[in-house]
Amino acid sequence: MKTLYAFAVLALMSGSAQAWDINTTCTYSRFYGSTCKTQVLADPPRDYAREAEDEAAKQERIRKWEEFCKPARTYDSEGVIRLVYARKGCEFGRSE
Repeated sequence: MKTLYAFAVLALMSGSAQAWDINTTCTYSRFYGSTCKTQVLADPPRDYAREAEDEAAKQERIRKWEEFCKPARTYDSEGVIRLVYARKGCEFGRSE
């Protein structure tokens, strides 16, 4: 049974990754029969400047949250790491 699962996973992983979307639309007419039209929709080009801005904004939000909440690691009685915050609501994402 494990061999069957391994082959199934291998078959799914061996498919090539595609950077586009294929859309096929078929219509049926009593006079003309079936007509199908296939469109290949390419992904829009990546905007590296926008991605850099988004990453900078994300890092700024994280820095602001860490300054406000001051998370600290502690260990509970069972040795599990817990975070303790300086202010209430930080465990729910509060940042001001």
